[in-house]
Amino acid sequence: MKVGVTGASGMLGTSLVAHLSEKHKVFATSRSKGIEGDNIEWDCFDLTDIALLNEWLEKSKLDLVIHCAAIVNVDACEENVELATELHVETTKAMVDYLGSSDGRLIYISTDSVFDGEKQGAYSESDLENPLNVYAKTKLMGEKPVQSMNNGLVLRVNIIGWTQEGGTSFAEWILKSLIGNVPLSLFYDVYFSPLHVDNLSLIIGKIIERPIFGLHHCVSSDSISKYDFGKKMAETFQLSNENINRVSVDSIEFKANRPKNMALSVKKISSALVHDIPNVIDTIKLMKHQYDNNSNLLN
Repeated sequence: MKVGVTGASGMLGTSLVAHLSEKHKVFATSRSKGIEGDNIEWDCFDLTDIALLNEWLEKSKLDLVIHCAAIVNVDACEENVELATELHVETTKAMVDYLGSSDGRLIYISTDSVFDGEKQGAYSESDLENPLNVYAKTKLMGEKPVQSMNNGLVLRVNIIGWTQEGGTSFAEWILKSLIGNVPLSLFYDVYFSPLHVDNLSLIIGKIIERPIFGLHHCVSSDSISKYDFGKKMAETFQLSNENINRVSVDSIEFKANRPKNMALSVKKISSALVHDIPNVIDTIKLMKHQYDNNSNLLN
């Protein structure tokens, strides 16, 4: 198949391009070029330039697009509402219009942050959204046109993994701090369900072969506080946790409001794919395994 990947030099995009190019022709786009190889064709442009986006779609004649591109800095979205709207909503609408008319498929990567975090326990796909910040609001707005498609799939995710040059993910930041004995303040009252990008890429590979549509949560099979996640990272990597400070998210003044509970249920997607979703500890162990086999990952 001819598969397009937006945000292809980002953490998830890089993993998808590497994984999917083994079986499919991948058309990758981002602001800068990422990994190269057989079956990978790069085209770098500003995705919010809708004329260039349509030109890329028309030229590539894609069967499927995986829309990963996003402004992942939540506070930056508060200051750039117009740009967040253009990237998360307008580009998605353009893809829906094109792929809808060509009978193509669209997988839109959304976020676990669309809820207000007030619920006890994991959110299901039927729970009412109530986003607290511009990032989550615009990502939710982007979900709507995808769900109106016959061939559209929204995946709400929370991911960890290794970034390429110039970036640092949440898990990498924790690991670097643990190795360098740098004090870490982690929230005991914020819960999430992180899934390794390579696991998510494998799941998306399955979805390409055996399509599902609509709205699905795709995160780890359980949840953990950010504080306990840091302690588990230290334990798994056999590092001291003495520099980890237990703090409340309420003690930090962010530009953007953040939900305290981002735990999502994966019962729906696990059932649809007949696939066991890894848990948080599996996710951390995969990072440790990769680190042991490539100690340059943090450089």
